[in-house]
Amino acid sequence: MMDYREFFFTMSLIWGVTAFVLLVVAWRAVARGNVRLHRSIMLLLTMGAWVFILSYMLRYAFPDDISMHIPPEYIPWIAFHGTVALFPLVGASVLLWARLTGSTTTPLRGHLNRRHKTYGRITASLWLFTHAGGIFNVFLFGLEL
Repeated sequence: MMDYREFFFTMSLIWGVTAFVLLVVAWRAVARGNVRLHRSIMLLLTMGAWVFILSYMLRYAFPDDISMHIPPEYIPWIAFHGTVALFPLVGASVLLWARLTGSTTTPLRGHLNRRHKTYGRITASLWLFTHAGGIFNVFLFGLEL
């Protein structure tokens, strides 16, 4: 039977690759003018990312299953990756909120919707980096399963 650590690393790899591909597909869809597909994929990615973060926090409920030693030289990378990962997650959530709740009903929503393309490019670039880094982390820490 698979313990939580094995499950988490397996799901992390599947999610990382799937989300990376979907993010590229969403980016290309909006470039071709397919806003409906772009919106659906971005909703799925944002909800999936929040589920992933919650499952990451859930892993601390099973400390015996995932007692993992992180070598001190990798701690700056883990801290950097985790910090950078929060920016696109929060950014995508805010952009979706602005898009789904109205175009210009408040100054903040109006600004976000007018600048959606610019903020989306920044968010997507950081998100691609985050997913690539997450896939790297699985191989860095998960191979000793």
